[in-house]
Amino acid sequence: MRKIDEQKKRSIELAILTITKEQGIQGLSFGKIAKRAQVSSGAPYVYFEDKTDMLSRIYLQCKILFDVSLRQDIDKGRSMKERIFLSVSHFAQMYLEYPLEANFITEIRANPKLISPEAKAKGNALASPLTDLYEEAVAKDCLVTTNLEFITMQLFAPFIMLIMDRSAEDQTVSIKELNEIIEISVNSILK
Repeated sequence: MRKIDEQKKRSIELAILTITKEQGIQGLSFGKIAKRAQVSSGAPYVYFEDKTDMLSRIYLQCKILFDVSLRQDIDKGRSMKERIFLSVSHFAQMYLEYPLEANFITEIRANPKLISPEAKAKGNALASPLTDLYEEAVAKDCLVTTNLEFITMQLFAPFIMLIMDRSAEDQTVSIKELNEIIEISVNSILK
């Protein structure tokens, strides 16, 4: 059994995230990854069985990074409005702090069949604090709709679009701007 070289593994993971950002998830191949990471062509196979395994494992790493402190951030709010705002703000902060990982998650969400059903289920489970919050809001009759897919889109799409548009123009977005757009989104879903 080969010994895991953590530095090489991290180089490969960074190559995966970078290629995904530059060329999209469809542009990933083990050859491109090895070349970008400056490792032998067989090195990615030491860490991943195949492309599905690779995408699934990187997706879960990104999801863990993004969701690990979600419940603590939500629990800082007193009202339902504050808690929803803090949940969305949590992800906006993560998108700013970890743009490569945010892009990867976005790419997987656009191509969910590229990861294993198990990875998808585990990723969804990691976001349970958000699901729990939405279900609580529905139970308290706080939302303008009970369609949680619509609620999610209304809360997340505006700030993600702002970040992506600015990124495409090599411009930044401020926390103040993100908070303003999140506030508008939160207000739009509450009764």
